[in-house]
This record gives sequence, structure tokens and C-alpha cells, in this order.
Amino acid sequence: MSLFVINRYEGEKEETENERNHLSELLKRIEERKLERAVKSNCQTQINRSQNTQDLNYEKRKRKAENLSECSIENITLNENILSDVKEKKKICVSDHRKSKKKKNAAKALQNENTNDQNNEIFNKSLDSIETQEKIADQYSDFIIMGTKSKQKKHKVKRILPEWLSNPKLMSIDLNSGPTLEEMNLILDIKLITALRANNINKLFPVQANMISWLLKCDKDREQKWWLRDACISAPTGSGMEEHSKTLAYVLPIVQILQSRLVPKIRCLVVAPVQELAAQIYKVMITYISHTNLRVGLLSGASSFYEEQRSILRENARGKYISIVDIVIATPGRLINHILKTSGFSLDDLRFLVIDEADKAVDWLEYLPEPHYRTPRLTLFNLCSSKIPAQKLLFSATLSQDPEKLSRFGLFQPILFTSVLVTGKDDNVNLDKEVGNFIGRYTSPEELKEEAVECEAEYKPVALYQLIIRNSIISKILVFTNSGKTAHRLTILLQSFLSKKDIVVGELSAQFASKDREDVLTKFITEKIQILVCSDALARGVDIPNVRLVISYDLPKHINGYIHRAGRTGRAGKSGTAISILIPKQVRIFKHMLNNAHKVVPHVEKLELSSVVNEIDYLSHIDKLKHVLQIEKQNNLLRAKSVKRICSINV
Repeated sequence: MSLFVINRYEGEKEETENERNHLSELLKRIEERKLERAVKSNCQTQINRSQNTQDLNYEKRKRKAENLSECSIENITLNENILSDVKEKKKICVSDHRKSKKKKNAAKALQNENTNDQNNEIFNKSLDSIETQEKIADQYSDFIIMGTKSKQKKHKVKRILPEWLSNPKLMSIDLNSGPTLEEMNLILDIKLITALRANNINKLFPVQANMISWLLKCDKDREQKWWLRDACISAPTGSGMEEHSKTLAYVLPIVQILQSRLVPKIRCLVVAPVQELAAQIYKVMITYISHTNLRVGLLSGASSFYEEQRSILRENARGKYISIVDIVIATPGRLINHILKTSGFSLDDLRFLVIDEADKAVDWLEYLPEPHYRTPRLTLFNLCSSKIPAQKLLFSATLSQDPEKLSRFGLFQPILFTSVLVTGKDDNVNLDKEVGNFIGRYTSPEELKEEAVECEAEYKPVALYQLIIRNSIISKILVFTNSGKTAHRLTILLQSFLSKKDIVVGELSAQFASKDREDVLTKFITEKIQILVCSDALARGVDIPNVRLVISYDLPKHINGYIHRAGRTGRAGKSGTAISILIPKQVRIFKHMLNNAHKVVPHVEKLELSSVVNEIDYLSHIDKLKHVLQIEKQNNLLRAKSVKRICSINV
């Protein structure tokens, strides 16, 4: 019996020793595989370090190697824990069920071996995945992962303009730096100088002198059959760019060049955006062609379509229509109508195409003949076979410097004339230093004073009333709104405020007929109307002399509107004031708009209007306005019914 017990005990001992040996072999195999993987990873990292010496990639591989070692340590501790658990379980089994648990122990050993093999496989897979991730990371190290912050510094994109925009021909903004008529004797025709003196002009502005010299030089180049460079003229209002002065800049040289023509043909086309501006250009042109045989036609809608046709064409003995004018001033819509509907209206012989207020829409250009709409490429074949394209002259105080927008004009080797405030002669100007003074900048004359006030939206009419009565002399005041409807209501309300002060308030908008607009404008110029409330129809180039105050009742939607409104005063060296009325939420927009245009932002004054509201009994005037508008609405309904009744009777 003792022998049996002893033999059974020795068998159990041998089994436990075998199990320990098996586990030790497993641990050795695990360690060997770890060493092999470590050697491979070290070799791979050394190769990568030799290939890529960048510090950033080196730090990435170092951190990944550390993660790898941590992963291996965790796996080792995991296996040791598994081994200790197995030993404890086996001790319990030996003490309690030595004999009955032989088969179970063997099964557990096999199971442990399988689990270790699985752990080894998982470990190997994890190592392989880490290596592949490292390779991928090294391969795509130059890419930025979405959602992560880039460590590279962002490079600022500099604005690069075409050569003709970045290096313009500069003109002085100093109005006194222009030449006298005596200095222009060698350039201008004596009859034109006489006409200038008859209109009390003894000195030219810089923009006029520059354009006259340039266009007369271009005429000599044309005699040699050269294609002429187009010109863009951008200068602030008040620098000679007000309408009479700006018009003279191209009227004088064009009249001098065309006055020797033999056969009347349309050789000059001037396009203006609104009727009032076209009418003013027409009057200036008539004044300076009086000593010549040239004739001018106006196509703006002020007359009937048939009358305009008769004023520019006549039928000859062969039944063909021929031109009887040399110069045409037109608005875009009317010009398109005559191109499409007037037989004999030809622009093939154009020499000059003048686009006034060139920052407006230019869709009408595509209706012009091809060589004038878009200049063909300059080749020897085109130079010999094509007609010489018309020379384009673009004028605007807010000319766009966007090359994409300017490309719509189809300009040929253009040159930019612009003005900055400089000291000394223009010949000594360093363009490299002065380039920042005009690129993207909207300048204003020194004589113009700009102000801004803030008030609540419901009290804007009261703020306008207070700004008007501040002045001791109430005369020649322009008030701008964003719509004709607002202009109409504000005119009624303002007239109600000022009814006891013998001040006449006029209204002008696109809703008026052309003849009515001309009558109102004439009354304002002759001071029969002291205050004129208008939409932006008058903001474009129309020259009204001696305007002392311009008030923007509504904030314009773009900086161009602000510049053109303010430009109605402070013109030709005379002082003027431009005031903007703002509501609280518009103050930030106003400052942002001027900052983007590189203009000085004026101080915004907050108005206290409670006393003024009570003084003028503001609410009673509002009630009167509502009553007047109600009566107008009823009259419009009655008028519409009577028109329908007449139409039904005629049918």
C-alpha cells in the first residue's frame, strides 16, 4: 500500500514538472519571437532614419518604437499572469483531487497551450499592424490629416496685378498744378482756347491736361496705321473729374481731331448710364463744336424714337440712309434699340468709344461691331486686313481694379491714368513708394468734409431735420435715399417740417418722366428749390454747381455709391460737407465699408433727439403723411379705373 502511494505521488510530481517544462518552453519561444521582432524593428528604424533626416519624422518613429516596447511589456506581463494563474489552479487540483484530475489537468495544459498560441498570433498581428501603420505614416508624412491642426505656417497670398494696373501714369490731385491756357497754345487749337475763355476757363485741371496731350499724341500714331492703346481714367471727384471738367478732358481733343473730317460718319460714341448725364455731356459737346462743321446727336429717350432717328440719319437720292452726325451721346438701352431697329445706323467707322461711369454694367458692348467690341489679336494679318479698332476711353471715380471685370471691356494694351496726393512735380514721383496710395484706394478731395451721425431708425426724419436747420443758410442741399418710394415719403414729411420756414423741398427719382426730371433739376440749380430729395439717379456724374451739403439718408449698399454721393459737393476746389445718417446696427457696417476702401472713418456723433421730437410735434406730422399717402392711393385707383373705362370704350 505504501508503495502504491509513493508511486502515485511520484507520477503527479513528474506531471507537474513536465507542465512546468512545457510552460518554460512557451516563454522561451515568446521571448525569441519578441527579440526577432525587436531586431527587425530596430533595423527598419535605422534604415528609415538614414533615408529621412527630418526631425519631425524622427520624433514620430521614436514615439512609435516606444509604443511598441510598451506593447511588448504588456504582453509579457499578460503571459506571466496567465502562468501564475495556471500554477495556482494546479496546486489546488493536486491537493484536492490528485488522482481524479489527471485527465482534466492534461486537457487544461492543452487548452493553455492553445491560448498561448492564440496570444502569440495576436501579438504577431499587432506587431505587423504597427509596422504597416508606421510605413504608411512615413509614406504619407507630407499630407495633412483632416481634423488636425497643421504645424506649417500659412503663407499670405499677395495681390498681383497686371503691369498696366500696378504701374499707372500718375496725375497730381492738386488742382492748381494744371497748366494755363497760354501754356496750351502749342497743343490746343486757337478756336478751342477762345471757346474756353468765353466760358470763363483760364486754367486746365491735371486730368484734362494729361488726356489732351495723350489723345493728340495717339492721333499721330494713328496716322501711321498703328492700333491705339485704350485708356482708363480713375480720379477722385473734385480733382477735375466733375462732369464739365471730366467731359472737357475728352471733348477738347476729340473735337480737335475730328474737325477736319470731310464726310459725316459716326466716329465718336459716348455712352452714359443715365439721361441727365447724357444731356449734360450733349450740352458741353454742343458748346465746343460751334466753330466747326461737326454735328452731335443725343439718343437717351428724352425724345421719341422717330425724332431721334430723324436727328441722326437722312435718306439720300438712292434711298439709302446715311449719317448726318459725327458724334453720338447715348444711354445703353436706347443705343441697343437703335442698333437693332434703325436701318442705316452704323458704328463701323468708330474712332473713339467713350464710356462714362465705366463701373456700371457693360452688357451693351456686345452689340457693337466686332473690332470695336473686342479687339482682335495683334498679328501682321490682322494689322493689314482688319479695321483699326476704336480707341476706348473709360472714365470713373470708382473704376474697378479687378482684372476679371476690366477684361469685359476688351481693352487693347491699356494704360491707367490715376491720381494721388503728391508733392512736387509728377515727373519725380517714385511709383514704387506711391503704389500703395492708389491700389484699392478711393480718394476724396481735401475740400470735402465727411461726417456721420447715429440715431434710432424711427427718428431718422427728425435727425435729417436737425442736420438741415444747423446751417444758417439753407440752400443747395442734396438728400439721397435708396429708393424712389422712400424719396417720395421723405419729401412729403420734410416739406411738412419746413412749411413755416418758406423752404421748398423737391423730389427727383427714376419714377419721374425725363421732362419732369429736367424741370426739377433746373429749379434746383436756379435755387427755386432749396432742398432736393432724390434717389441715386443724381449720384452719377451729374454736375450741379455750388452744392453745399450732401446727406445720405439711407446708407448706400456699396462704397461706390458713397463716393459718388459725396462727390456731388466739394467740387473744383470748393468746400463741401457730406453727412451719413446711421442707425445703431449700421455703424459697424459703415466703418467696415470705409476701412476696406482705405478711407479715414469719421467720428460717429450720437444725436439726442427727444427735445426736437417734442418741439416739432413729430407724431402729428406722421399722421399728416399717412393721410396724404391715403389720398394719393385713392386718386391712383380712380385714375386706373378711368383708363380701363376709356380702353373698353375704344375697343
